[in-house]
Amino acid sequence: MKKYLILAASTLLLAACSEKPGYEITGSVSNADLNGQYVYLYEYGVKDAVPLDSALVQNGAFVLKGSQNSPALRTLRFSEEAVEPARVAPGENAPFMATFVLENGKLTVTLDSTSTVSGTPENDAQKELQGKIKGLRSGIDKLIADMKSGDEKLIEQAEAKYDEIDQKITEAVVNYILAHTDKQTAAKNLYDFRYNIGEDQQNEIISKADSTFKAVPGISYMIDHLNVLKKVAVGQKFTDFEMPDAKGEMHKLSEYVGNGKVVLIDFWASWCPPCRAEMPNLVKTYKQYKNKGFDIVGISLDSKADAWAKGVKDLDITWTQLSDLKGWQNGGAALYGVNSIPHTLLVDKDGTIIAKNLHGQDLEDKIKEVLK
Repeated sequence: MKKYLILAASTLLLAACSEKPGYEITGSVSNADLNGQYVYLYEYGVKDAVPLDSALVQNGAFVLKGSQNSPALRTLRFSEEAVEPARVAPGENAPFMATFVLENGKLTVTLDSTSTVSGTPENDAQKELQGKIKGLRSGIDKLIADMKSGDEKLIEQAEAKYDEIDQKITEAVVNYILAHTDKQTAAKNLYDFRYNIGEDQQNEIISKADSTFKAVPGISYMIDHLNVLKKVAVGQKFTDFEMPDAKGEMHKLSEYVGNGKVVLIDFWASWCPPCRAEMPNLVKTYKQYKNKGFDIVGISLDSKADAWAKGVKDLDITWTQLSDLKGWQNGGAALYGVNSIPHTLLVDKDGTIIAKNLHGQDLEDKIKEVLK
């Protein structure tokens, strides 16, 4: 009898050892209209990806089970016919959609106007960060309304508060990333907030990141971009290129830069509202300093010649303008790592880059300083 008990125990032990560890996703969906719809599991960051799995939503709930060899970023979402895609601020999940780390264990997903995932340490930490971001943004709608009010004092106050909130959010995100440079959620946050986090801080993060972090979609692009920016950083010589003017005549940047004048290289486009808003300041600055050793070279990211020409005329731009009419594929923009506009570089008389992205009074103050 003892022999059979030993054999039975051994069989149970073998069975237990042969079971693969797995995950179980227990999901809830707040919108009753989505009952009877399938929610799909996708690999994160892969365009036109085929669903890895799916589950039917019944009575506001669904379950997904499987096994994951190593943690990986995944996205849960409905078809576009069931839930129309929506753009959201960085750090937020779109309505009824969630990006999370899929790993073995019990995960809880809530698909709602604000979706969350919890159940493992990394997903719990990301959920906590998202809650912090949501709390900081709680009064943003009123601030946006105030900025459209037409009341100058109210607009000024709202803009200052908005910038303060934006800075606090960025600080929270950077702190999270630096504390998790071996985590995929941190890498996703870096990519999502790439326009908010400064170049120096991005370089610091990348220098501390491990291979798992760097393998997340979008990070290799950021690394390449940072390497380009190092070549055109403050203190480096400007990078030359050739581009046509509005008449189709080719010109090298070196015809205007590095020849004894302080030059502002201005990447802009006629379709860019912030560029147009800044242009009166540039017109004023150009008129004031053009005969004192200052010049501007505009590099337009337009793709239509007529729109470019109209923009130049309407905005009273009288300085040199160059464009290959390739929009965001502009050859000069690629060499200077431009991924948002307006983007400016101030270059000293000998061709050394001395400042970046100065506007308004800050630009004028710098020009005064270097023209002494």
